[in-house]
Amino acid sequence: MDQMCPECHTGIMLYDAPTKRFGCKSCGAFLTRDQLSDARWKSKTPEDDERRKRSRQQADYLEWWLSGNKEK
Repeated sequence: MDQMCPECHTGIMLYDAPTKRFGCKSCGAFLTRDQLSDARWKSKTPEDDERRKRSRQQADYLEWWLSGNKEK
């Protein structure tokens, strides 16, 4: 799991077991697991999405290539 704070992008998120929340050491953001997930989803950049798409395409091609079911 990514440890960077989605709010300030500089702090480290630490889990607080008694409250079951994540807290940022830098900006003090205090988020539940769901809030943290939503914040990270909203802060994704288009470059991240493009990189993941390209990576998935490469993995699919490699899987196809290694399967040996190629028409010649």
